[in-house]
Amino acid sequence: MCGRFTLHLSKNKLLETLASDMPEGFEYEPDYNISPGREILTLREEILTPMHWGLRTPQNFHVNARLETADSTPRFRESWEEKRCLIPANGFYEWLNDGVRKQPHYIAPADESVLYFAGLWFPSEKDAFAAHCVILTTEAQESLQAIHHRMPVCIPAAAHRDWLNNKTNKAEAIQFTNETSLTAHGVSSRVNGSLHHDSSLIRPTTPQGDDQMQFF
Repeated sequence: MCGRFTLHLSKNKLLETLASDMPEGFEYEPDYNISPGREILTLREEILTPMHWGLRTPQNFHVNARLETADSTPRFRESWEEKRCLIPANGFYEWLNDGVRKQPHYIAPADESVLYFAGLWFPSEKDAFAAHCVILTTEAQESLQAIHHRMPVCIPAAAHRDWLNNKTNKAEAIQFTNETSLTAHGVSSRVNGSLHHDSSLIRPTTPQGDDQMQFF
């Protein structure tokens, strides 16, 4: 799954990288701990668009959707066919459960390039409110399996137009994800607190050196 991610480029660098203008009224700040329920930046029709991360239904609050079944699950099928988006990110967090504790890990490109998570979006029931989106996930790369068995689907820049035009199929999306070069390292459990947003969250650490663990 994907429950936290980062987007910490400066505003100018972000707009330069995405070749887009900032949406009117959106207050962007570099963030090292973006959690579900937040308003996030997405690319929809290659234009930066703010959306709420998460889709609330009577039964659940959906943050992710499985790529493998997105085209057959009634709740996601229409968006798979017609309403795709991309979520820019610098990296994401996953938690390794060793039976004693859950140790967070930060996963990001080694070359510090921007990731683009594949997403599906859903119109708001009220036009005055932003749309909602979920991040598609698939089986994790072999190198990440020891940390978590799922990861976000990643779409390279060269395939953005096809993805946003609903032309990329599931097999292609899986191939793109497996070809994305990523590294991982343990980080502080401070990331568990959604009020923490500073750059120290992605600093490498071990369970023994975790500043949060010093209190136990």
